[in-house]
Amino acid sequence: MTRSDDARHSNSWSMYARLKSGVTVEQAQQRIDALNKANLDRFPKYRQLLEDARFGTKVVGLQDLIIRDVRPTLYLLQAAVVFVLLIGCVNVANLMLVRSNIRMKEMAIRFSLGAGRWRLARQLLTESVTIAALGGLLGLGVGSAGLSLLMYLGAKDLPRGENIQMDGAVLAYSAALAVLTGLVFGSVPVFHLYRRDLNEVFRQTGRTGTTERGALWTRSALVVCQVSLAFVLLIGSALLTLSFARLLSVDPGFKPQNVLSAQFTLPDVRYKEDARARNFVTTLLESVRALPGVTSAGATTYLPFSGDNNSSVVMIDGYNPGPGELPPVPGYNTVDSQYFQAMGIPLLQGRTFSESDSADSQKVMLIDQFLARKYWPKGNAIGARIRRGIENDQPLCTIIGVVGSVKTGNLAEKNPVGHVYFHYKQFVPRRMHLVVRTNGENPQLTSTIRRQVLQADPEMPLFDIKTMPERVSASVVSRRAAMILCLVFGALALVLSAIGIYGVLAYTVTQRTRELGIRVALGAGAGDVIGMVLGQGLKLAGVGLAIGIAGALALTRLMTTLLYDVKPTDPVVFVSVAAALAAVALIASLIPSLRAVRIRPAIALRYE
Repeated sequence: MTRSDDARHSNSWSMYARLKSGVTVEQAQQRIDALNKANLDRFPKYRQLLEDARFGTKVVGLQDLIIRDVRPTLYLLQAAVVFVLLIGCVNVANLMLVRSNIRMKEMAIRFSLGAGRWRLARQLLTESVTIAALGGLLGLGVGSAGLSLLMYLGAKDLPRGENIQMDGAVLAYSAALAVLTGLVFGSVPVFHLYRRDLNEVFRQTGRTGTTERGALWTRSALVVCQVSLAFVLLIGSALLTLSFARLLSVDPGFKPQNVLSAQFTLPDVRYKEDARARNFVTTLLESVRALPGVTSAGATTYLPFSGDNNSSVVMIDGYNPGPGELPPVPGYNTVDSQYFQAMGIPLLQGRTFSESDSADSQKVMLIDQFLARKYWPKGNAIGARIRRGIENDQPLCTIIGVVGSVKTGNLAEKNPVGHVYFHYKQFVPRRMHLVVRTNGENPQLTSTIRRQVLQADPEMPLFDIKTMPERVSASVVSRRAAMILCLVFGALALVLSAIGIYGVLAYTVTQRTRELGIRVALGAGAGDVIGMVLGQGLKLAGVGLAIGIAGALALTRLMTTLLYDVKPTDPVVFVSVAAALAAVALIASLIPSLRAVRIRPAIALRYE
């Protein structure tokens, strides 16, 4: 790491340090700020420039740095899990409520024989917790198998996703959660137990007592809750899916198909002289270009989607930044003459590097379209000069061409900084990426290129070998994993909601068998019966959708950082998800309605 003053403008270094015991991040930030102030005092003529550029060092914890980009994704997945859990628990609560209503006469008999309400409540809670515990055990088995599926679907692609496993902490958390959910949602039938007059149960005829409006309202409210939760979760999944689809359609600024890349480093021990390093790169490129199936080959120090981050300040000759204006800090790239052809980066103006651009000729460079539009909006960038760094002893490079702007880190980049390109023969690097474009797939090409490198230098390793489509795909892997997992959770929520609607309507039809039989006997047609049952189901779904829309409008705004070119309130997504959920509710309501049509009046009138 160089300590020279002319390298203080470089932004390609990160520093790591372990704080002493008792020293906080805030204290470390104060000490770093003091060091930076002392550095500014050493450069009085550049002080204003550095202050305008907001020169400084940000001290952050390593853990915060690692999870900074993925934190919103993790929060989203945690919210999805909670939503699915709540929907499942609501289903269980509904089933427990139905079960307690069916057993109400049993509870009344126990009450008349001396069992107090608290004892009956303990029985119901014990049964609920037991069922929840058994469900938790079953869930652990399913979860163990499902974990492999989730890893396959993309969970392993999340940061440290490959370390996800079911350990003691997971087992303890699952057990505690099972008991807690059993107690919380088992309390729903207990609540109705305390509200009911158990003595009145004996005076009720048949099962009519179980159709008490309060119990029916509670079951309906739970279904509405399911639908609203499912809607919010489905909206989030749909937004991520649409966002991912639009992200994949983004033009990265180059053509990644049929491009192979690899990295090599020239050790200073053997390549201390620029001439030797220059000759190695030239010889290697010539030998690779001569290989069968290779259409072009180039080299670069800053390969898009490779994890590189090499940027530095440049000074435009004759351009004086305004007060508070940041100087240009573009990405630095040192390439050869065929790099743009190999990557498929278009030349928009002027020319690219040629063989006449040598170490002894005039220093030349190219800039990308972003810099050309920002600093030369009239299109007169050709012929302008830029100095590398801020020191006057650095050479001025003449702009000979303008090329298209490219995405370098990920497809969702929205704040470009621009790129400058220098010729490797004039500024000789020691670490470069080899870029090879072929006329089709060639599985043997990698080994062939490796042999060419070893012929040029038997001790030279070739590493980080990947195709450009692989690099582009890797840049969106976290977004893809989050989208797939949310879609899985959304599908589960949809199924559970359908089960909830079906369960309530099926039980309602069973409880209203006698009423429906009387209606049929008095002349009600099949359409009337089906319409009545369907109307009840769609009404529940409609209320749930209304609440879900309000919740989604509030919660999806938190997803803004996870979305690309999609608004959190996209009307197409909201309408599509609402229509899909309404269709599922219609199908779930249709089955009980068809069962109601088959009720025979003679049998229904004797139904108890």
